[in-house]
Amino acid sequence: MISMQQGDDRRAEKDPSAGFSTWKAIILVLAVSVMVGIGYLIFKAQGSPTSFLAPRKATTQPDVIPTASQEKPFPSDVRLTREGIDGLLNALDDATRHKDVDSIVRHIAPDASITIHMMQGSHQQMALLTREEYRKTLAMAFAFPSANDFTRTNTSVSLAADERSAKVSFKSTETLLQANREFKTEGEETLVVNVRDGKPVITSLEQTFPGDST
Repeated sequence: MISMQQGDDRRAEKDPSAGFSTWKAIILVLAVSVMVGIGYLIFKAQGSPTSFLAPRKATTQPDVIPTASQEKPFPSDVRLTREGIDGLLNALDDATRHKDVDSIVRHIAPDASITIHMMQGSHQQMALLTREEYRKTLAMAFAFPSANDFTRTNTSVSLAADERSAKVSFKSTETLLQANREFKTEGEETLVVNVRDGKPVITSLEQTFPGDST
């Protein structure tokens, strides 16, 4: 959940070989994620499990079909609140600082729309990812050394009238580390949160990475 924008570093002027082109690294991450997506599609086409259901235990009792009174559906009157959304965002913040990919992805719907934007000068590049591709991209991004100081700022939450969806936007900053150098990074993110199965789930995620204009 970060973008890469090189901060001022006077030492870089003394040692050009230590320079770091942040936007190129982001492009590499996105390119690898696309390759991962292609590999995933090939693997899926060759045949892969489509469900992970636990096998039913053998029993001598005849199968019993639950009646409507026995079923326990998720409550249909669940509504989003600012407190609940803040709790979700705080959980995402904590997972980002600990580089816990699974804890982030579990809050994203399987069919979520994930869009990555990156500015390079006056040009904008865009990538559309599946949740699995986004998982791979996060893992690669988290592999880069950082100060674990991810900070979310300028958070805006807009609840829909029916309180079953909300639009959330915020900015973020983080410090990346490379060869005893520090790079301050920043990014913007917009989420759409909906109620699914009685809990808030991210159904749309859009990130913008400002690129290096040099």
